[in-house]
Amino acid sequence: MADENIFRAVLIFCLFSFARGNNIVVDEECLNYTVYPVQYELNIYPYMQVNGFYYDCELIITVIANAPNVRVISLDAKDLELESGSIRVFDGPHDIVNNPRPFEFDAIKGKLLIYLREPLKMYSEYNKQFYFIKISFRKYVREEKEGIFLVKYNDEKSKNLYSYLFATRLSPNRAKYFFPCFENPRFEAVFKFKVYIMKQLNELQYTNTSLVIAEQQRQTSDNHYIIIEYIPSPQVGLHQVGFHFSKFVSHRVQAKHTNDTLIIWAPAEELHDYEFIHNYGIMIIDLLLEYAKDNRPLVQGPINLIPVPVASGMNGYEIGSWNLLTNGAHRIVNIDQFTSIQQIEQMTFELTQQLCRIWLGNPGEIARTRWKEEWFKEGMATYLAYYFLTQYNYDIQTPLRRHLAGYGLRMKHKAMLLDWHKSTPALDAFNSSLAIEIPPRYKELVTMKTGAILWMLENWVDSEKFHQALVRYIKSRRGKFISLESFTLALDQDTIECLHQFFNGSTASRILGSWFRRRGYPVINVQVLRDRIPNAVQLKQRLFSFTRDNRVDTDFLIPISYMVEKNKNCYNCYQPRFTIGAQSYTFGENLNGGWIILNRKGSGYYRVNYDAVTWRLIAKSLKENMNAIDELNRAQIVNDVFALYVAGDIDVQLAMEILDYLDKERNHIVWESALSGYEMLTTYEAACNMTKYLYKEWEDFMIKKVEPIFMQLTKSQDNKYLTRLFRSNVIQLACELNYRPCNRHVASVYQEYKKGKHTYFPDCRMSYFYISAYNSTWPLNPIEQDDKWIADEKIRAMNKFYGKIPVGEPRPMPIVLSTTEKPIAAVTEKLHGDGASAIEYSIMILCIAVFMNVFTNRLIQI
Repeated sequence: MADENIFRAVLIFCLFSFARGNNIVVDEECLNYTVYPVQYELNIYPYMQVNGFYYDCELIITVIANAPNVRVISLDAKDLELESGSIRVFDGPHDIVNNPRPFEFDAIKGKLLIYLREPLKMYSEYNKQFYFIKISFRKYVREEKEGIFLVKYNDEKSKNLYSYLFATRLSPNRAKYFFPCFENPRFEAVFKFKVYIMKQLNELQYTNTSLVIAEQQRQTSDNHYIIIEYIPSPQVGLHQVGFHFSKFVSHRVQAKHTNDTLIIWAPAEELHDYEFIHNYGIMIIDLLLEYAKDNRPLVQGPINLIPVPVASGMNGYEIGSWNLLTNGAHRIVNIDQFTSIQQIEQMTFELTQQLCRIWLGNPGEIARTRWKEEWFKEGMATYLAYYFLTQYNYDIQTPLRRHLAGYGLRMKHKAMLLDWHKSTPALDAFNSSLAIEIPPRYKELVTMKTGAILWMLENWVDSEKFHQALVRYIKSRRGKFISLESFTLALDQDTIECLHQFFNGSTASRILGSWFRRRGYPVINVQVLRDRIPNAVQLKQRLFSFTRDNRVDTDFLIPISYMVEKNKNCYNCYQPRFTIGAQSYTFGENLNGGWIILNRKGSGYYRVNYDAVTWRLIAKSLKENMNAIDELNRAQIVNDVFALYVAGDIDVQLAMEILDYLDKERNHIVWESALSGYEMLTTYEAACNMTKYLYKEWEDFMIKKVEPIFMQLTKSQDNKYLTRLFRSNVIQLACELNYRPCNRHVASVYQEYKKGKHTYFPDCRMSYFYISAYNSTWPLNPIEQDDKWIADEKIRAMNKFYGKIPVGEPRPMPIVLSTTEKPIAAVTEKLHGDGASAIEYSIMILCIAVFMNVFTNRLIQI
């Protein structure tokens, strides 16, 4: 088995050396080392005792030379104690290290240079020469360290109250803290682990759980150690390696149709707290396999899910992990007393996203699937995660396929909040990057924007066709390379409709290509010419921006769908199938005096701005019969209105007129969209020229809108999942508005919580931290601390914004016409009867107004 994996690793190296074109995602920069690793073999001796926590390691690296005349081997190593005289390089039985000057270790730069007395022979087809680097070292493991670190946690069964564990976090470039290595993330090698555990002694913490990236093969023992040996791993990068060492216990569940097993590890007395995520995980695995209509297991061997009890530094799973999934315990645990509904949303999304990554391709597959554009895989995993969350539907089962709906809007709005600035890159700018190399500030942009564009395409080509084509494509590429180009071509073949798409040039590949190659997103300006029959609807796109710059015309290939208010004689309402590009586009439609709304179901990754007449017709319909407009379109309209106002594209009066109906709105998707929209008001230097007066006016306006639903939800005793989520969002918005009843309500719920009446305080805990402004009156556990960090960040951002905007001036009050119409009418008749000009008439009206104003002031003085 080991020889087979070594052969595979060497084969990969040959591909690295000779690949050209689009066959593999490896550039010449990958070969920046003159020596290439083929296999790492680690014999680890961990010790946990009172006077120190450390492990000894005997490391053997099998390498080949990648250049002629190599006399120096350069390794990455950091914060390690190398054993004197232990560094050797073997050519067969001969050690070729230069004895007078064997090595140099620069502890600051993290470089270990090994000097050789003879050059390495370059590996080739005719010279299959392997060398073996042997190193012994000791690593002291401490808390808050890089790569591998010590975790201290409460242990109710321990006499010392605390227990400890070792955990790793090696991506993107921290493996050198774990063992000496060639830290190029594109290098892949086979890993062989053998862990030697000391038998139970009084001075040592008893530890019996050792987990790495490969499946355990057998367990043997001698006089001093319990030896756990693992089968050789597949070829993996350093960022995909993992090691866990603790005294956790486990529980396992198995999938319905395959031998996939999900094992949860935790301290014995806490294992039940992870029952929710454990059951949820296996349910998602079952949904995945049913979706794929395939009995192929996700991985070879079990999937180990490990909550690491750290307060910080472990938020999310390692992207490249496939059977050793670690995350912060506060991101996995579900304790009714502490875990909020928003935290449950986050933990279910993160685990689903990781399981989707595994299904899309992982190093543990028998036939390895590789993605040319890893950012595309990340976006696909995010899209599928929200898709399966929708099917899960809070454990309400149905045989019918559900559409993304609110989760689709969430993806889209998260991406749009990041995607408007001129410095934001296009998605295909990440083509040469591994997923772990995408800068943290762009990770949510990449995942959410890619997912949102896929959602747009799904609605364009038909949901059923899209998913069938997606599954067929992924299954056809098992053991091969997946690229964006091959995916879109396959999608074209499975979904093209000649009459609607081919002759229009709007195939899936062209649509996706136009969005992935361009930065930002467009706003479509809609102008309805109502003076002709049928009405003419003019569409023109430009780049959306919250500031005055970066507003150039764009040429996105935009799928257009729409609905009209009065569709009796509508030409193309039920399945509009056309796209627009750089040029303005005009089409005819019978609106019959009603509105037209673009972007049905809100799935298009763009915003829409209508002419004033159409906006007011939409506002009227929302006020009088909001259910005439689908909930997803209402949510999109609300979000667009906030965005267009902040961007200076519509004025405050029109924006408030459209949003005026919100006091009647009772849909959780719309209110989540409103919360996202309201937070746009704090965009600094936006074109709306926000002032403190304006911001206060918006606060007062939104308080009136949120008050009815706030009172309804806080009085409700319904604690179903969706109601809790709805309530949490509304309370968050109300408290951000500084709505005093909200502040009092959250404070009173906290007092009940202190008395042991938990109610739903965790769901509004973040709002409590927000209104308490940094102050907390009780020691916080990591679950509570997570909410406090978010609240503190919101407070800092708000204070920074509010401190920078000018005071401004109150807006002029709107002119209220007098109700005494008869005298004015008489004056008007007389003026017109005398043949007075329009100018004389205006002067007369102005004089009357001035006289009335002076007269009123005199009465007040008297």
